[in-house]
Amino acid sequence: MPIEIDEVLRRSEQGVTEPYICRGSDGKLYFVKGRGAGYDSLVKEWVAGQLARQLGLPIPRFCVVAVPRELYEAGRDGVLRDLGYGLLFGSENVENANEVSFVNVQQAPEELKRDIAAFDWWIQNGDRTLTDAGGNPNLLWSETARRLVVIDHNLAFDEGVTLHSQLESHIFRSSLSEICDQPTLQGHYNTRFEKALTDLPQILGDIPERWHYVDDARTVDINLSLDRVENTLRRHRVPAFWERT
Repeated sequence: MPIEIDEVLRRSEQGVTEPYICRGSDGKLYFVKGRGAGYDSLVKEWVAGQLARQLGLPIPRFCVVAVPRELYEAGRDGVLRDLGYGLLFGSENVENANEVSFVNVQQAPEELKRDIAAFDWWIQNGDRTLTDAGGNPNLLWSETARRLVVIDHNLAFDEGVTLHSQLESHIFRSSLSEICDQPTLQGHYNTRFEKALTDLPQILGDIPERWHYVDDARTVDINLSLDRVENTLRRHRVPAFWERT
C-alpha cells in the first residue's frame, strides 16, 4: 500500500528536480518527486531503484506515496505547483547524511565502487560525476553508518551515455576501467545483472499507470517506453558491452 502524505514541509534546495520534503502517515520524512520532476523521471527512479536494491546497493528505502488531491489543491497556485497529486515517488530521508566528499569517497570499499560503476553503466546513468573540476556525484555519506548512500536515478536510461563517457567522468571511473580490463569481473557482473532481471516483469508491472503519461487526462505518453528500458538492460548480453572503443 502507498504511504499517504500528511504534510508538505518544504522544498529541497538540493538536486535539479528539487523534491518536496514531506511527512508520511508513518511519521517518516520522504523526498517526494512528482509533476515537476516529470513522470518519466518517476519511472526511471522506480526501475533503477528496484534493480539497485536487487544488486544490494546501499540506497534509501523508497516507495510509492499518495498525495491527497485536497492537499495539492490548497497550494497548487503557490509552492505546491510542481508537486501534483495521486501516486508519486518517495525516497525516505537518511538521517545525518551529506553529499559525499573526496575524503569520504576514499573510505568506500573497492567492491562497492565497482558495484556502483557497473550498475550506472548498465542502466546508462551518466549523472554520477566528480572530477577535479567538480561534478554531481549523487552520493551521500552517512555519518551514522559510516557508509555511502546511493541516490537519484532520474536521468537513467540515457541513450547518449557511452562507456567512453563513463570512463571519462564517472566518480568511480577507475573502478569501471578495472572491470573492463578483467573478464572475470565482467562475468561476475553479467551474472548479477541476469539475476536482477528475473524480477523485471514485476518491477515494470508495479509502475502506477499514471506515470506512463505526461498529462492527467492520460492522452500523451511520456518520452520513455518500457521497450527502451528492457533493451537498455539487455545490452550486457552483447560481448562489446565492456569493450572500450
